[in-house]
Amino acid sequence: MKSVLIVLAMILLSACASRSVLPDSKQVKVSRDDAAKDCKEIGTITGVAASAKDNGREKALEDLKQEAANKGANYVVVKQYSGYGTAVTGVAYECP
Repeated sequence: MKSVLIVLAMILLSACASRSVLPDSKQVKVSRDDAAKDCKEIGTITGVAASAKDNGREKALEDLKQEAANKGANYVVVKQYSGYGTAVTGVAYECP
């Protein structure tokens, strides 16, 4: 009986688990403008696309935004695109 109560309690507690507090990539703003002074720098990140064909630059930007979100950033300052547009480098920030 005690083990049944423990399992039931675990199931109920897992149902109450909250969602992730990391930003979604859709919430990440990408710009060439400097971040605001109250933003915290997280670090340099890179987004890549497998090919320059089929909107490679846009896919690289989406990858960059996902990388930023994974690190808890919500703002990215783009620093450089590769020659073929298959990679983009930027600096990720967490801004209030």
